[in-house]
Amino acid sequence: MNKICTSIEQSKKLLSLGLDPNTADMCYPHFVRHGADTYNEIPEIAEDIDYPYEMPCWSLAALLELMPLYNGTTPRLSWCKGLYTCFYYQGKTISNSNSLIDAAFEMVCWLIEQGHIKVNK
Repeated sequence: MNKICTSIEQSKKLLSLGLDPNTADMCYPHFVRHGADTYNEIPEIAEDIDYPYEMPCWSLAALLELMPLYNGTTPRLSWCKGLYTCFYYQGKTISNSNSLIDAAFEMVCWLIEQGHIKVNK
């Protein structure tokens, strides 16, 4: 089965980096069982995310929307899909994965850590 969004662990990482949960376009619905917080493992499309009661998650489209593709007219970011998906920033390979969404997740994390995506920290 193909992943359609970031995993719960990837979503938690993005949130810990300060990414605004309102940039997510999907969520894992929340429920409480026997006093322990867990999340439904089937993501849903979300119009409004009620974080922390729902775990936000990002589709490939949402991750790509976060990436700054151009600096004025100069391309800064590029990617290619073949046997592996690679994201490049100004000619340097940043992420490389056999999953497009995992490669995009890694790239967004790197862009946040480098200050290219503004976050709520």
